[in-house]
Amino acid sequence: MNFLTRVLYRFAVIWTALCLSVSALAAPDIALVQVIGQRDPAEFNCPNQRTRATAQTPRSGELAETAEAPSPLTQGPTFRGDATTHKNILKIGLWGDSHTASGTFTDSLLEALRLPRAQTHPSFIAPTFNLKGIRHPLRRACLSDDWQTALAYRSPTEGPETYAKSLANIRTEAAGGFMWLDFRYPEAQTRVKWADIHFSKVQADRSLVLGITVDDGPEAIVNLGLSSSRRLRVQSEQAFATLRLRLIAGQIRIDGIAPVYASKPQIILDVFSIPGATAKGWRVVNTTHLRQQDPLGLGYDVVILQSGTNESLDPDFKIGLYESQLSASITRLKTAYPQARCVLIGPPDAKRSSNTLRLINDSQYRLASARGCTHWHWQKAMGGPGSAQRWLAKDWMQADLLHLTPAGYAESARSLVSMVPIKAH
Repeated sequence: MNFLTRVLYRFAVIWTALCLSVSALAAPDIALVQVIGQRDPAEFNCPNQRTRATAQTPRSGELAETAEAPSPLTQGPTFRGDATTHKNILKIGLWGDSHTASGTFTDSLLEALRLPRAQTHPSFIAPTFNLKGIRHPLRRACLSDDWQTALAYRSPTEGPETYAKSLANIRTEAAGGFMWLDFRYPEAQTRVKWADIHFSKVQADRSLVLGITVDDGPEAIVNLGLSSSRRLRVQSEQAFATLRLRLIAGQIRIDGIAPVYASKPQIILDVFSIPGATAKGWRVVNTTHLRQQDPLGLGYDVVILQSGTNESLDPDFKIGLYESQLSASITRLKTAYPQARCVLIGPPDAKRSSNTLRLINDSQYRLASARGCTHWHWQKAMGGPGSAQRWLAKDWMQADLLHLTPAGYAESARSLVSMVPIKAH
């Protein structure tokens, strides 16, 4: 696409946006940015020094030429949510700790369910890109060092600050801070039709200016100073593979990214597991915004809450407090997804806290029975208290006697599927 064609395309996009009536826009809380990309974007590697200076350096003269061009920004989406084409697929949301964050367990779960990993996509991606031990459904993600990460499970009490279903957010006010995402996963030909960046301005009265690039195209400057939107929908003239965001001015908080893929998946799997997490994170989720966080309005068929290991390692662990916190989280979860099958997964056995883990599993069973959920007793499936040592001998347990090996997670996933129906009601 030559320079003249790009100019004409930009003019057409802006003119079309101006001609749309407000009533024709499906979601007024969405700010839409139209960008131009290349057909074959190059591979990118995260910079060794992920500093602002790296992001501020223009990649080409073309970027500098178009940086001052009018922002192709309007309200509302051009693509309409095609939820009807995604109704007959299984949709799973999973919240947990390190046992499910690395991807080994979920890969084995898909295999046990005989579902193709290549046709599995997320509907919402947590912005936990700078945390270790998490596998995101992306080919690559780069985050500059300027971002600060907040995690819901670390909130001591319910308060005015609420979280998205990702149970995490990142924020920065450093000009030049950047986020790069490559959506070519699990296959190189994977592309997205659009991606919603769920954001908020940390200070509502301050301006917010972003630079958005897809597939090595020219950077579009987006001014969100007067916008009340909570989603920035990035859309190109063709399905794209990579997205780059750069903070030019202001403060921004990002709660997650919701991509809609060009190909229809057979399963939607959203994994929001975080190493070190406990079950109390859901207490501070803002359930009123969850429908907005679903780009197709689909919700979930199955919601899974996996927890207990990190609670068991607390020297001041109290079973009554744990049940109170877990009960509050289950209430929020079921309020958010009342039609979904609810599954609680207890912690596996571990040498250091075997007896406490039994108490936690028993507590989860009582709560699950009372709240209309199914409980899977992971420790019992392994053989009960003390089974970690036996699993170590089988090479199903790591030497820390806390985490499982890939073979152990695979065995556990098969056990779960054989005992618990992972499907819609």
